[in-house]
Amino acid sequence: MNPARVTFMAATVCVMLTTHFSTQLLSEHFLSWKKPKEQKAIIIIILMAPIYAIDSYVGLIDFQGSKAFFMFLESVKECYEALVIAKFLALLYSYLNISISKNIVPDEIKGREIHHSFPMTLFQPRTARLNHHTLKLLKDWTWQFVVIRPVCSILMIALQLLGVLCLTFW
Repeated sequence: MNPARVTFMAATVCVMLTTHFSTQLLSEHFLSWKKPKEQKAIIIIILMAPIYAIDSYVGLIDFQGSKAFFMFLESVKECYEALVIAKFLALLYSYLNISISKNIVPDEIKGREIHHSFPMTLFQPRTARLNHHTLKLLKDWTWQFVVIRPVCSILMIALQLLGVLCLTFW
């Protein structure tokens, strides 16, 4: 059996398992719908696994002239990833009872010291204390990424279609 066929068969099994377990986990959340705000974020996070699996699986298939389609699929995946990051942060804030709008930061985390690494040290001091301001900055930066990622993806697709940008994969 040739290696390409073995790879394709293994990928098929992995995608099927990922889809199965994700569907099972999603159905458990839907059947015990008790905390809608938190569970919506969890569902968006759970869907990331099958989306990544399907994207990788489709990437194994090499259709003639399909590079534009693969680029579009990658862009959709990256935009979804930005949304997942924002939802994950919102879920963490929810679990920690942090409310930016109501200026609520629990005493357990207020004042804790965080150490930034490069490239954050270009914009922030090396160490910072957790407070309402730093948590608001984190939320703002995350949502900026959620907006900037789709804009960059749309630009990339448009420039690729216009022939201005030539991307090669693999």
